[in-house]
Amino acid sequence: MNEIIHILHLLAATTWAGGNLFFALILLPAMARSPAAEASALFDRIGRASGLVMGVSGVLVLVTGPLRAWSGGGIPRFGALGSPYGMWVIAAFVIVVVVSGFDGAGRARLRRSFDDPSTYPTVAGGIARRTAWVTASGMTLLILIMALLGLGLY
Repeated sequence: MNEIIHILHLLAATTWAGGNLFFALILLPAMARSPAAEASALFDRIGRASGLVMGVSGVLVLVTGPLRAWSGGGIPRFGALGSPYGMWVIAAFVIVVVVSGFDGAGRARLRRSFDDPSTYPTVAGGIARRTAWVTASGMTLLILIMALLGLGLY
């Protein structure tokens, strides 16, 4: 059972991280350089195509990560959350929540910015830069944590 949870976590994490990195580092900067109406249309099309996949993969990452730590023996009981391994698992969980929340807030600001084409380039450019930094930093930290945890292999 632990192998299934492990594989599901890796698939979900790869989808979630890859999708977020693509959006933050490639798509969002390209949208910020486009006219507001064009960017809005693209944002709507992408949202319909990716919303379910990204949402499900994000939830699966948040569920399967702690489940792997428990089922694999890294955190066999609640009290073990205070161990070094448990603290790294908590840190990874918090990073996923922070990156997801920041991304969601940025997408909401971006959607509102479409309504004012005169300020859109400035607003969208700032959102693109902040999202790129937060997402890339968060994913880098998550990869470092996973390396420190031995990728959760017990």
